[in-house]
Amino acid sequence: MKNFINASIIEKLPEKHFRKITEEVLHNLLNGQCTGIYGIPGYGMDYFAKQIALLLEKKFPQIRTILLNPELDNNKIKVLYKELSLFLKTTKIDEISVSHYLENNKIIVILSEVYHWKHKDLFKFLSAVRELNQQNFTVLTVADYTLYKYTNKYLETANNLFTPLRKIHNFDLSGVKRIIKINNEEYKWNTPLNLARKILFLSGGNPALVYCVCMAMYYEGEKILDHPEKLVKYQPLNFRLSEIAKLITILTVEEQIHLGILNNNGTVFSELLSTYIKEIEFEGMDKLFPDLTKTERKILTIFVQNKGKVIDKDQLSIILGQRADTYSEWAIYKAVARVRDKIENRYVIKTLKGRGWRME
Repeated sequence: MKNFINASIIEKLPEKHFRKITEEVLHNLLNGQCTGIYGIPGYGMDYFAKQIALLLEKKFPQIRTILLNPELDNNKIKVLYKELSLFLKTTKIDEISVSHYLENNKIIVILSEVYHWKHKDLFKFLSAVRELNQQNFTVLTVADYTLYKYTNKYLETANNLFTPLRKIHNFDLSGVKRIIKINNEEYKWNTPLNLARKILFLSGGNPALVYCVCMAMYYEGEKILDHPEKLVKYQPLNFRLSEIAKLITILTVEEQIHLGILNNNGTVFSELLSTYIKEIEFEGMDKLFPDLTKTERKILTIFVQNKGKVIDKDQLSIILGQRADTYSEWAIYKAVARVRDKIENRYVIKTLKGRGWRME
C-alpha cells in the first residue's frame, strides 16, 4: 500500500472511533464481502478509508491493500495495474496470473471519497477481478450520499462491489469529546471538554462541523459559541454548512431523515445548520420556491423564523391583510394549505386543532 496515510492524525483515532461499523467492515472484507459506506458531507470519508487501510496494514500485514482515490488519480486502472504488478512481481497482468495469485493471497481495494458512479471503467475492472476469486478479492467503497440515493446507478456499473450498504451516523457526546481531544493534541487548540455538549448541540455531531466550531473558537474566542448567527459566517464553517444544505434541495424528507439531516420529529440535526438555512432562505426564497406568491412567501417566512413554535390564526390574519370586518378563518386555512402543498418536499407544517399550525 502506498504510504500516503496521514499517520500523525489517523493513528490518533481510537480503533472504534467510528463505533461498531469499523469492526463490521473489517469482518466483511476479511471474509470476502464487499461493503459500501455512505453518509452526509463531513462524516469523515477520507479518515474512515485511511483508518481501515491502516488497521489492515497493522493487523494483517500479509494482506495486500490498495488505497485509491478515484477523484484524484487520473488513470485509475493504470494505478491498479501498477499495484498489482508489484504484488505479482510481473508486468504481465492477465486473468491467469491474477487468478493464480489470488488462490493463496488476499487483496483488498479501498476506494476513498467516491462522489459519483461515473467511474464506470474502474468499477467494471474491479468487478471483473472480483469474479476471479470473490473470497480473496474484496472492495470497500467509501462514498458520499449518492451511494444511498442512487444505489441502482452504482449497481448498474458493477453489481458485486457496493453491497451491503452501511451508513456512518452523526457522532454522540462521547464521539464529540474524542474529536475535541484529537484536535487539541494535533492542533494545540485547547478546547475545553466541558463545552462538548454545547458543541454537540451546535454541530449535531457532524465531525467536520465539530472541527470547524473548534477552529472558530480558537481564532474568534469562546464567546462566539453564543452567537450562531456569527458562527455560520465563519468561512470554513460556512462552506461545510453549504455542502449539507445543498442536499435539502435535492432529497426527500424521508431521505433526509434516513441520512440524519432531519431528526425523526422533522427538526434539523444541527443548530448551526438550522441557522444557516434560515439565513440563505430569506436571501434566496424566490429561487427556492419560485411559484410562491408574495403573500405565501411572507407566510412561509413566519413559519421558518418560528420553526417548532405554534403560529396562530391572528398572526396569519395580519399577513393576509384581514380586518375585523373581513376576517375569515376559511381564507387563513386555505392560505396555509396552499403554502403547505408547495413546500411539502422540503418542510412539514402540522395543523394543531384549536391552536393553529407548527412547522416541524
